[in-house]
Amino acid sequence: MRLQALTKCAAVAGALALPFALSAAPASASPGGAGSAVAIAATGTVVVPPTSSVASAAQRPTSKSVAELPANPLVQARLLNGSAWAGHGRASVADLRVAKLGLSAHAVSAKCENGNGVSHVVGATLGTRALKVGATPNTTVTTDLKGLGNVTVTLNKQVRGHDGNLTVTAIEVSATLAGKTQTISIASASCGKSGQPSQPGQPGQPSQPSQPGQPSSPATPPGEAPAPTPVPGDLPVTG
Repeated sequence: MRLQALTKCAAVAGALALPFALSAAPASASPGGAGSAVAIAATGTVVVPPTSSVASAAQRPTSKSVAELPANPLVQARLLNGSAWAGHGRASVADLRVAKLGLSAHAVSAKCENGNGVSHVVGATLGTRALKVGATPNTTVTTDLKGLGNVTVTLNKQVRGHDGNLTVTAIEVSATLAGKTQTISIASASCGKSGQPSQPGQPGQPSQPSQPGQPSSPATPPGEAPAPTPVPGDLPVTG
């Protein structure tokens, strides 16, 4: 039994890590503002404070992890992780179970990088319906649960803000419990785009060489000097 439990944990950890396998960003990459991540949060009749919540604009990841979600009457989960750094956010959850709403999953993950996001769910079901591993953005699944009415699940929910930042949530659940709207967000990450290097300006056109000046015309020659007028006189003669 112990060997089986260890094997299951290793498999879940591998499922959570696989969607996050990325090449390291070059050290010279421009930051895209603060990234953020939340493993689980819930509002409504049952409130679950943001767990493994983290935000950072540093160049290296800042991470938070919780081995097991604190006891509450709605959600159970293990291995809750959140990581964030400039332009990046990642969140993951294992062994998710929302018994009242008929939702369960072996692994749930979301990542956001430089304004682009993606999410994955492994072994996820809503009632008797299997949920897609890699759903297209904003895929909605609705089921009718006796005594609760409709339960709506949005897979790979992606919302872009006015500032261009993207938030991707792997699973968002909406239902009515005790007359109130209950919302659960599972594996949510946010990020902005990295700054693009400025484009070099167009090289200036070489200045045209100035036209050589036209040689100045020679000044008009002075008029002819008047003929000398002889002056009569005797020159002394020396003997």
